[in-house]
Parts: sequence; C-alpha cells; structure tokens
Amino acid sequence: MSDKLQMMLEDAKELNALGLMSDSEVDAIAVMVKAREVSARIAKVKSMTGEEIKAIRTRYGMSQSVLAHTMGMSKESISKWERNEIKPSGPALRILNTLAIKGPEVFAK
Repeated sequence: MSDKLQMMLEDAKELNALGLMSDSEVDAIAVMVKAREVSARIAKVKSMTGEEIKAIRTRYGMSQSVLAHTMGMSKESISKWERNEIKPSGPALRILNTLAIKGPEVFAK
C-alpha cells in the first residue's frame, strides 16, 4: 500500500505541475504518505499475561508500587493484572510493551 501511495504522490506532483491539481491536494496526499511511513515504524502492541507483567517488573527490580508510579497507575491495577483478574489495554499496554523492550530508563529524566 505504501508503494501505491508513493506513486499516487508522484502522480499528484506531476498533475500539480500541469495545473490540474492544487497544492493543498498534493499536501494532503503527502501527509497520508508520511503517516503511513511513521505507522510502519511503530512497534505493534502485544497483549500480556499476568506472568509476563510480573516478569518485566521483577527483571528490573521494581515493586508493584514502583511500576504503578512509573505508569501513572494504581498498585491495585498492577496487582489485578498480575493475577489475571483484568488485562491492561490502551496506553497502559503500550507502556508495558515499551518497558519490556527498553526498560524503565526510557522514562528517566
């Protein structure tokens, strides 16, 4: 799809040069191409089990309280995740994925 969008952008530039397409239309296509490129570089979010969350936390020597503080969550949420009572989703799951890959240093000042 990205190749097709890139080809569409090149065609749009040519049409623009001929006066058949406006600058704003070309810009709109360029924004779509850039968004697609950025999206392709962002890692997919992987769901996690309670055991995986606890393993991340213990790998970095973090208590439930420290992980909760790092994530802007409550200790109770971390505990429920680790017991598989509830599953993290949305931004919390993205933060857990980032922690798993990069470690807590990614959030350092």
